[in-house]
Amino acid sequence: MVVIAILAILTAIILPALARSRDAARQCRCLCQMRTLGQLTAIYADASRDAMPRSQHSAFANRVAPWGYAFFEYLTGRAYSPGDAGWTDVFNGPYRCPCDRRRERWSYGYNVYFELTPAETGGRVWTRFTGIPRPSSTVLFAELSDLTSADHAMAHFWTDFGAPPEVDTDRHRPGSGVVFADGHACTLPFISVFDPRVGQDSFNPHTAQ
Repeated sequence: MVVIAILAILTAIILPALARSRDAARQCRCLCQMRTLGQLTAIYADASRDAMPRSQHSAFANRVAPWGYAFFEYLTGRAYSPGDAGWTDVFNGPYRCPCDRRRERWSYGYNVYFELTPAETGGRVWTRFTGIPRPSSTVLFAELSDLTSADHAMAHFWTDFGAPPEVDTDRHRPGSGVVFADGHACTLPFISVFDPRVGQDSFNPHTAQ
């Protein structure tokens, strides 16, 4: 009985520590993947005459591949083609947060500000990589919530129409991952990058501080 009691105590001590270690490892992997997305964005821009990638929001209208398919070539060494068996590995690998249990939706969403037209922004556009005024404070990708199946976040709708953010604000408890335009990624409380009560909006390149 004494041995059993001791084992029970040790289990109660060790299991939470193991769970914390597992969660920390998953969060680390997620941030590494988000940093990779930042790096791939820079590679894409360099290969595309400084043009920013696009998401499903505007890619097809502009006759280019959405970011997930465009980056596929950098990750696999071959251009994406419909039916490519490697797509599932990429979608559920580099594009999937280890803490996101969904398998049919995107874990990461591209900040749609980088593909908006002058009519949508009121004049300014940030469709060029070198045209981002404050790369170190402007969000490039964020983690998407369960409520969206898109590959992007319509961040301008949050301020223009009061739409709820499509971002998972607490996936890593606390906070969620974001990667900025300069390529650095971190886990942050959502209000540190978007809080209209104090005028904080790091998704809008014009207001990012």
